[in-house]
Amino acid sequence: MIDASWRERLDAVASSAGLPTSRHPRLGDWVRGVSDAYNQAAFPLRWTPERTAARLHFFLPRDAMKVATALRDVPLPEGDGPLRLHDFGAGIGASALGAVLGLRARGVSRPIRLGLSDSDAAGLALAARVLGGLPGVELSRELSLPDLVLFSNVLVEVDHGRPEPARIEAHARLVQNHRASLVLVVEPALRDCARRLQAVRDRLVAAGVPVLAPCTHDAPCPLLRRDTDWCHDDLPVDLPPWLHPVARGAGLRWQGLTYARLVLGQAPAARPCFRVVAPPRDSRGRKERLLCGTLDGDVLTWVDRLEKHASEANAAWATLGRGDGLDLVPAGRRVEPATEVHPWRRPHDG
Repeated sequence: MIDASWRERLDAVASSAGLPTSRHPRLGDWVRGVSDAYNQAAFPLRWTPERTAARLHFFLPRDAMKVATALRDVPLPEGDGPLRLHDFGAGIGASALGAVLGLRARGVSRPIRLGLSDSDAAGLALAARVLGGLPGVELSRELSLPDLVLFSNVLVEVDHGRPEPARIEAHARLVQNHRASLVLVVEPALRDCARRLQAVRDRLVAAGVPVLAPCTHDAPCPLLRRDTDWCHDDLPVDLPPWLHPVARGAGLRWQGLTYARLVLGQAPAARPCFRVVAPPRDSRGRKERLLCGTLDGDVLTWVDRLEKHASEANAAWATLGRGDGLDLVPAGRRVEPATEVHPWRRPHDG
Protein backbone atom coordinates (compact mmCIF):
# COMPACT_ATOMS: atom_id res chain seq x y z
CA MET A 1 0.00 0.00 0.00
CA ILE A 2 2.77 2.45 1.02
CA ASP A 3 5.81 0.93 -0.68
CA ALA A 4 9.39 2.15 -1.13
CA SER A 5 8.41 4.28 -4.12
CA TRP A 6 6.59 6.57 -1.70
CA ARG A 7 9.80 7.31 0.15
CA GLU A 8 11.32 8.65 -3.05
CA ARG A 9 8.16 10.56 -3.90
CA LEU A 10 8.02 12.24 -0.48
CA ASP A 11 11.73 13.05 -0.65
CA ALA A 12 11.11 14.74 -4.00
CA VAL A 13 8.22 16.72 -2.48
CA ALA A 14 10.44 17.73 0.45
CA SER A 15 13.27 18.86 -1.82
CA SER A 16 10.92 20.90 -4.01
CA ALA A 17 9.51 22.60 -0.90
CA GLY A 18 12.93 23.26 0.66
CA LEU A 19 12.40 20.74 3.49
CA PRO A 20 14.77 18.09 4.91
CA THR A 21 14.45 14.65 3.33
CA SER A 22 13.79 11.32 5.02
CA ARG A 23 17.56 10.69 5.17
CA HIS A 24 18.19 13.49 7.66
CA PRO A 25 19.88 12.06 10.79
CA ARG A 26 17.70 14.09 13.16
CA LEU A 27 14.35 13.03 11.70
CA GLY A 28 13.66 10.73 14.66
CA ASP A 29 14.15 13.63 17.10
CA TRP A 30 11.71 15.79 15.14
CA VAL A 31 9.14 12.99 15.04
CA ARG A 32 9.46 12.62 18.80
CA GLY A 33 8.88 16.36 19.21
CA VAL A 34 5.68 16.31 17.14
CA SER A 35 4.44 13.24 19.00
CA ASP A 36 5.07 14.91 22.37
CA ALA A 37 3.26 18.05 21.25
CA TYR A 38 0.19 16.05 20.25
CA ASN A 39 0.23 14.01 23.46
CA GLN A 40 0.42 17.23 25.46
CA ALA A 41 -2.41 18.74 23.36
CA ALA A 42 -0.24 21.77 22.58
CA PHE A 43 -2.69 23.10 19.99
CA PRO A 44 -2.40 24.81 17.63
CA LEU A 45 0.96 23.34 16.64
CA ARG A 46 3.57 25.60 15.11
CA TRP A 47 4.82 23.93 11.93
CA THR A 48 8.53 24.67 11.65
CA PRO A 49 10.45 23.16 8.69
CA GLU A 50 11.72 20.40 11.00
CA ARG A 51 8.26 19.54 12.30
CA THR A 52 6.86 19.66 8.78
CA ALA A 53 9.56 17.22 7.65
CA ALA A 54 8.53 14.86 10.47
CA ARG A 55 4.92 15.26 9.43
CA LEU A 56 5.69 14.52 5.80
CA HIS A 57 8.08 11.58 6.15
CA PHE A 58 6.62 9.75 9.16
CA PHE A 59 3.12 10.84 10.13
CA LEU A 60 1.80 11.13 6.57
CA PRO A 61 2.48 7.49 5.56
CA ARG A 62 1.39 6.25 8.99
CA ASP A 63 -1.88 8.19 8.98
CA ALA A 64 -2.57 7.33 5.34
CA MET A 65 -2.36 3.64 6.27
CA LYS A 66 -4.85 4.22 9.11
CA VAL A 67 -7.46 5.79 6.82
CA ALA A 68 -6.93 3.17 4.11
CA THR A 69 -7.53 0.30 6.54
CA ALA A 70 -10.44 2.10 8.22
CA LEU A 71 -12.33 1.70 4.93
CA ARG A 72 -11.69 -2.04 4.77
CA ASP A 73 -15.11 -3.33 5.84
CA VAL A 74 -17.68 -0.62 5.19
CA PRO A 75 -20.10 -0.15 2.27
CA LEU A 76 -18.67 2.25 -0.29
CA PRO A 77 -20.54 4.91 -2.27
CA GLU A 78 -21.88 3.56 -5.54
CA GLY A 79 -22.22 5.24 -8.91
CA ASP A 80 -20.72 5.59 -12.37
CA GLY A 81 -19.35 9.13 -12.36
CA PRO A 82 -16.41 10.52 -10.40
CA LEU A 83 -16.43 9.72 -6.70
CA ARG A 84 -16.45 13.02 -4.81
CA LEU A 85 -14.21 12.92 -1.75
CA HIS A 86 -13.85 15.85 0.66
CA ASP A 87 -11.17 15.91 3.36
CA PHE A 88 -11.91 18.40 6.16
CA GLY A 89 -8.84 19.44 8.11
CA ALA A 90 -6.77 17.93 5.33
CA GLY A 91 -3.38 19.06 6.62
CA ILE A 92 -0.73 17.93 4.15
CA GLY A 93 -2.94 15.27 2.53
CA ALA A 94 -2.34 12.16 4.65
CA SER A 95 -5.98 11.15 5.10
CA ALA A 96 -6.91 12.00 1.50
CA LEU A 97 -4.04 9.85 0.28
CA GLY A 98 -5.13 7.02 2.57
CA ALA A 99 -8.70 7.23 1.31
CA VAL A 100 -7.56 7.05 -2.30
CA LEU A 101 -5.34 4.04 -1.54
CA GLY A 102 -8.09 2.36 0.47
CA LEU A 103 -10.68 2.88 -2.27
CA ARG A 104 -8.35 1.50 -4.91
CA ALA A 105 -7.55 -1.49 -2.69
CA ARG A 106 -11.29 -2.17 -2.46
CA GLY A 107 -11.52 -2.23 -6.26
CA VAL A 108 -12.95 1.25 -6.84
CA SER A 109 -11.72 2.25 -10.29
CA ARG A 110 -13.91 5.34 -10.77
CA PRO A 111 -12.17 8.70 -11.12
CA ILE A 112 -11.89 10.51 -7.80
CA ARG A 113 -12.58 14.24 -7.49
CA LEU A 114 -10.80 15.37 -4.35
CA GLY A 115 -11.58 18.47 -2.31
CA LEU A 116 -9.30 19.62 0.51
CA SER A 117 -10.03 22.18 3.21
CA ASP A 118 -7.87 23.42 6.07
CA SER A 119 -7.03 26.72 7.75
CA ASP A 120 -3.32 26.01 7.09
CA ALA A 121 -2.62 27.34 3.58
CA ALA A 122 0.99 26.13 3.67
CA GLY A 123 -0.16 22.64 4.57
CA LEU A 124 -2.64 22.58 1.69
CA ALA A 125 0.07 23.69 -0.73
CA LEU A 126 2.17 20.74 0.41
CA ALA A 127 -0.84 18.42 0.11
CA ALA A 128 -1.23 19.49 -3.52
CA ARG A 129 2.40 18.47 -4.14
CA VAL A 130 1.83 15.09 -2.44
CA LEU A 131 -1.45 14.28 -4.19
CA GLY A 132 -0.81 15.91 -7.56
CA GLY A 133 -0.37 13.44 -10.35
CA LEU A 134 -2.06 10.49 -8.66
CA PRO A 135 -3.67 8.41 -11.44
CA GLY A 136 -7.39 9.02 -11.74
CA VAL A 137 -7.42 11.77 -9.09
CA GLU A 138 -8.45 15.37 -9.77
CA LEU A 139 -7.91 18.07 -7.15
CA SER A 140 -10.87 20.45 -6.90
CA ARG A 141 -11.21 23.71 -4.97
CA GLU A 142 -15.00 23.53 -4.99
CA LEU A 143 -16.65 20.25 -4.11
CA SER A 144 -20.38 20.16 -3.42
CA LEU A 145 -22.43 17.17 -2.28
CA PRO A 146 -19.48 14.82 -1.60
CA ASP A 147 -19.93 11.05 -1.60
CA LEU A 148 -17.31 10.54 1.11
CA VAL A 149 -16.30 12.97 3.85
CA LEU A 150 -13.16 12.54 5.98
CA PHE A 151 -12.37 13.86 9.44
CA SER A 152 -8.97 12.43 10.34
CA ASN A 153 -7.17 13.65 13.49
CA VAL A 154 -9.52 16.65 13.45
CA LEU A 155 -11.77 16.26 16.48
CA VAL A 156 -8.76 15.89 18.78
CA GLU A 157 -8.05 19.57 18.12
CA VAL A 158 -11.59 20.97 17.83
CA ASP A 159 -12.84 22.88 20.89
CA HIS A 160 -9.81 21.82 22.88
CA GLY A 161 -10.06 23.05 26.46
CA ARG A 162 -13.86 23.21 26.63
CA PRO A 163 -15.75 21.13 29.23
CA GLU A 164 -16.09 17.55 28.04
CA PRO A 165 -19.93 17.43 27.70
CA ALA A 166 -19.93 20.62 25.61
CA ARG A 167 -17.09 19.30 23.49
CA ILE A 168 -18.90 16.03 22.80
CA GLU A 169 -22.03 17.89 21.71
CA ALA A 170 -20.00 20.19 19.45
CA HIS A 171 -18.25 17.23 17.82
CA ALA A 172 -21.55 15.45 17.23
CA ARG A 173 -22.99 18.55 15.55
CA LEU A 174 -19.87 19.04 13.42
CA VAL A 175 -19.93 15.49 12.10
CA GLN A 176 -23.70 15.39 11.63
CA ASN A 177 -23.72 18.67 9.69
CA HIS A 178 -21.37 17.22 7.06
CA ARG A 179 -23.51 14.32 5.94
CA ALA A 180 -22.61 12.37 2.83
CA SER A 181 -23.11 8.84 1.56
CA LEU A 182 -20.25 7.94 3.89
CA VAL A 183 -18.57 9.91 6.69
CA LEU A 184 -15.33 8.53 8.13
CA VAL A 185 -13.91 9.84 11.39
CA VAL A 186 -10.46 8.62 12.50
CA GLU A 187 -8.94 9.65 15.83
CA PRO A 188 -5.85 8.62 17.81
CA ALA A 189 -6.24 5.37 19.75
CA LEU A 190 -5.75 7.22 23.05
CA ARG A 191 -8.20 6.50 25.84
CA ASP A 192 -9.64 10.02 26.10
CA CYS A 193 -9.90 10.51 22.32
CA ALA A 194 -11.53 7.13 21.75
CA ARG A 195 -14.00 7.46 24.62
CA ARG A 196 -14.97 10.94 23.43
CA LEU A 197 -15.66 9.47 19.98
CA GLN A 198 -17.74 6.70 21.58
CA ALA A 199 -19.80 9.36 23.37
CA VAL A 200 -20.23 11.22 20.07
CA ARG A 201 -21.41 7.95 18.58
CA ASP A 202 -24.08 7.58 21.28
CA ARG A 203 -25.34 11.12 20.58
CA LEU A 204 -25.58 10.39 16.85
CA VAL A 205 -27.35 7.05 17.32
CA ALA A 206 -29.88 8.79 19.59
CA ALA A 207 -30.43 11.34 16.80
CA GLY A 208 -31.16 8.56 14.30
CA VAL A 209 -27.90 8.73 12.37
CA PRO A 210 -26.97 5.29 10.95
CA VAL A 211 -23.61 4.14 12.35
CA LEU A 212 -21.97 1.57 10.07
CA ALA A 213 -18.72 0.85 11.92
CA PRO A 214 -17.23 -0.18 14.21
CA CYS A 215 -20.56 -0.78 15.95
CA THR A 216 -22.58 -3.97 15.55
CA HIS A 217 -25.72 -2.63 17.28
CA ASP A 218 -27.48 0.60 18.23
CA ALA A 219 -27.50 0.11 22.00
CA PRO A 220 -25.47 2.51 24.17
CA CYS A 221 -21.76 1.82 23.83
CA PRO A 222 -20.92 -0.83 26.47
CA LEU A 223 -17.27 0.22 26.58
CA LEU A 224 -18.27 3.51 28.20
CA ARG A 225 -19.39 1.70 31.35
CA ARG A 226 -15.87 1.52 32.81
CA ASP A 227 -13.27 4.29 32.60
CA THR A 228 -10.57 1.75 31.76
CA ASP A 229 -12.22 0.60 28.50
CA TRP A 230 -12.10 2.23 25.09
CA CYS A 231 -12.93 1.10 21.57
CA HIS A 232 -10.19 1.08 18.94
CA ASP A 233 -8.65 -1.03 16.21
CA ASP A 234 -5.25 -2.68 16.62
CA LEU A 235 -4.34 -4.24 13.28
CA PRO A 236 -1.30 -6.42 12.52
CA VAL A 237 -0.07 -3.95 9.90
CA ASP A 238 3.48 -2.64 10.33
CA LEU A 239 4.91 0.62 9.05
CA PRO A 240 7.10 0.41 5.92
CA PRO A 241 10.64 -0.86 6.66
CA TRP A 242 12.37 2.47 6.01
CA LEU A 243 10.36 4.01 8.86
CA HIS A 244 11.45 1.43 11.45
CA PRO A 245 14.71 3.21 12.39
CA VAL A 246 12.87 6.55 12.49
CA ALA A 247 10.30 5.09 14.88
CA ARG A 248 13.06 3.59 17.03
CA GLY A 249 14.84 6.93 17.14
CA ALA A 250 11.61 8.63 18.23
CA GLY A 251 10.76 5.96 20.79
CA LEU A 252 7.57 5.06 18.93
CA ARG A 253 6.20 1.73 17.74
CA TRP A 254 6.29 0.61 14.13
CA GLN A 255 4.56 -2.71 14.82
CA GLY A 256 0.81 -2.68 14.34
CA LEU A 257 -1.60 0.07 13.43
CA THR A 258 -3.95 1.57 16.04
CA TYR A 259 -6.74 4.14 15.77
CA ALA A 260 -10.31 4.84 16.84
CA ARG A 261 -12.88 5.22 14.07
CA LEU A 262 -16.50 6.02 13.44
CA VAL A 263 -18.24 5.47 10.09
CA LEU A 264 -21.63 7.02 9.36
CA GLY A 265 -24.02 6.51 6.45
CA GLN A 266 -27.28 7.92 5.18
CA ALA A 267 -29.09 4.60 5.57
CA PRO A 268 -28.54 1.44 7.61
CA ALA A 269 -26.38 -1.23 6.02
CA ALA A 270 -25.32 -4.77 6.80
CA ARG A 271 -22.92 -5.00 9.74
CA PRO A 272 -21.06 -7.90 11.36
CA CYS A 273 -22.84 -9.60 14.23
CA PHE A 274 -19.79 -9.13 16.47
CA ARG A 275 -16.53 -7.24 16.72
CA VAL A 276 -13.48 -8.03 18.87
CA VAL A 277 -13.01 -5.10 21.27
CA ALA A 278 -10.15 -6.16 23.55
CA PRO A 279 -6.74 -7.81 23.19
CA PRO A 280 -7.07 -11.59 22.67
CA ARG A 281 -6.71 -13.72 25.78
CA ASP A 282 -4.89 -16.86 24.70
CA SER A 283 -3.77 -19.45 27.21
CA ARG A 284 -2.83 -23.07 27.03
CA GLY A 285 -5.82 -24.93 25.70
CA ARG A 286 -8.11 -21.89 25.33
CA LYS A 287 -8.51 -18.81 23.11
CA GLU A 288 -10.86 -16.05 24.34
CA ARG A 289 -12.18 -12.97 22.57
CA LEU A 290 -14.28 -10.12 24.01
CA LEU A 291 -17.09 -9.60 21.51
CA CYS A 292 -19.30 -6.53 21.15
CA GLY A 293 -22.64 -7.62 19.75
CA THR A 294 -25.95 -8.92 21.01
CA LEU A 295 -25.62 -12.38 22.54
CA ASP A 296 -28.15 -13.80 25.01
CA GLY A 297 -29.32 -10.28 25.83
CA ASP A 298 -25.81 -8.92 26.47
CA VAL A 299 -23.84 -6.64 24.15
CA LEU A 300 -20.40 -7.37 25.62
CA THR A 301 -19.42 -11.01 26.09
CA TRP A 302 -16.26 -13.07 26.48
CA VAL A 303 -16.45 -16.04 24.09
CA ASP A 304 -13.90 -18.82 24.09
CA ARG A 305 -12.78 -21.79 22.04
CA LEU A 306 -11.09 -24.76 23.63
CA GLU A 307 -8.18 -26.02 21.59
CA LYS A 308 -9.66 -29.51 21.60
CA HIS A 309 -12.63 -27.96 19.74
CA ALA A 310 -10.50 -26.45 16.95
CA SER A 311 -11.80 -27.41 13.51
CA GLU A 312 -11.71 -26.31 9.91
CA ALA A 313 -15.05 -24.53 10.39
CA ASN A 314 -13.77 -22.37 13.27
CA ALA A 315 -10.10 -22.05 12.28
CA ALA A 316 -10.42 -18.28 11.77
CA TRP A 317 -11.10 -17.84 15.50
CA ALA A 318 -7.36 -18.00 16.24
CA THR A 319 -6.61 -15.19 13.76
CA LEU A 320 -9.07 -12.61 15.12
CA GLY A 321 -7.64 -9.52 16.80
CA ARG A 322 -8.89 -6.25 18.24
CA GLY A 323 -11.05 -4.43 15.70
CA ASP A 324 -11.96 -7.47 13.58
CA GLY A 325 -15.61 -8.05 12.73
CA LEU A 326 -17.05 -11.54 12.50
CA ASP A 327 -20.16 -13.68 12.30
CA LEU A 328 -20.67 -16.84 14.38
CA VAL A 329 -22.99 -19.59 13.15
CA PRO A 330 -24.54 -20.53 15.49
CA ALA A 331 -23.70 -17.79 18.00
CA GLY A 332 -22.93 -18.85 21.56
CA ARG A 333 -20.62 -18.24 24.48
CA ARG A 334 -18.36 -21.08 23.37
CA VAL A 335 -17.07 -21.85 19.88
CA GLU A 336 -17.78 -25.52 19.30
CA PRO A 337 -16.26 -27.82 16.64
CA ALA A 338 -19.28 -27.25 14.35
CA THR A 339 -19.38 -23.46 14.91
CA GLU A 340 -18.63 -21.53 11.72
CA VAL A 341 -16.42 -18.45 12.24
CA HIS A 342 -16.66 -15.97 9.37
CA PRO A 343 -14.37 -12.91 9.48
CA TRP A 344 -16.36 -9.93 8.21
CA ARG A 345 -15.75 -8.89 4.63
CA ARG A 346 -17.85 -6.76 2.34
CA PRO A 347 -19.61 -8.97 -0.24
CA HIS A 348 -17.61 -7.53 -3.18
CA ASP A 349 -14.22 -7.67 -1.46
CA GLY A 350 -13.52 -11.24 -2.50
